[in-house]
Amino acid sequence: MGRKEDNIKIATQVMHDRDRIRNLAIAAHIDHGKTTLSDNLIAGAGMMSEDLAGKSRVLDFDEQEAARGITINAASASMVHEVVDAEGNKENYLINLIDTPGHVDFGGDVTRAMRAVDGCIILACAVEGTMPQTETVVRQALKERVQPVLFINKVDRL
Repeated sequence: MGRKEDNIKIATQVMHDRDRIRNLAIAAHIDHGKTTLSDNLIAGAGMMSEDLAGKSRVLDFDEQEAARGITINAASASMVHEVVDAEGNKENYLINLIDTPGHVDFGGDVTRAMRAVDGCIILACAVEGTMPQTETVVRQALKERVQPVLFINKVDRL
């Protein structure tokens, strides 16, 4: 059985324990790296090749998204990540990840995603800094009482 099949088997077991399920959204201004981060998280969970992470845009499956190079519709993926505590104990968590659009015209999908998640990762581009949509998605998260975590992306480009 391959890593992807193992992941599906473990996810099926973990989904019965609600304490080990996390629902997360990724939100940011357009082109700040949401879909690339999503690809890398999916690859880290063994659900796709690490060589394709950041290139395949696995959650942008709509023809228009591929043609325009932007996320238009929020899309989700479920994956298992292993967490090791301070004592070295390992526990699997099921992560339901929602990649949201960054363009202001598709903000409704961001609001809907925020209503379905426990927390969100807010990406900010280290090069461009805080942009209008960055502030908007932070406000959307706080309005829906979602705990945001700030992720500074593209630090390697400074």
